[in-house]
Amino acid sequence: MELNFIYSDGGRSNYFKGEAGDCVVRAISHATEEDYKVVYDKLFQINKDYLSKKNDKLSKQMKSRNREKGGSPRSGNYKKIYHNYLLNNGWRWVSLRKFGSKERTKLDELTHLGNIIVAVNRHLMNMRLGTVYDTWDSRWSYWFDKKSVRTANGYYEREYI
Repeated sequence: MELNFIYSDGGRSNYFKGEAGDCVVRAISHATEEDYKVVYDKLFQINKDYLSKKNDKLSKQMKSRNREKGGSPRSGNYKKIYHNYLLNNGWRWVSLRKFGSKERTKLDELTHLGNIIVAVNRHLMNMRLGTVYDTWDSRWSYWFDKKSVRTANGYYEREYI
């Protein structure tokens, strides 16, 4: 199956203008078909709660990164936050990293999967049957001007009970 790309901001343009580091909100809202602002507000509240209750390395990083925005998901989200959010909302994590192995799974090896949220280095995207939905063509990686299909660290899929 072919790896395709469709531009999608997950609904961000209905609420905000300009660019943002909100790949987590976009990927989740696109995958769940939930309104962008609903997902945004939930993650914003989780970030605020974390910042008010914790005083660890992550909370210090969040405070320095989001100083002016108070935990806004538009400034990026940390895995510790969105991972628990997804697990608590019916998704399960499937790791593609094999312990002790240098093998990597390329995105085009996941085209047979339905609606998933794919984690690549420092980025999340929604992918459905080989089509990536994102604000930029995140299918590709460039290393010394050599273009290749990106590798995935893992993905979230819906748990069916």
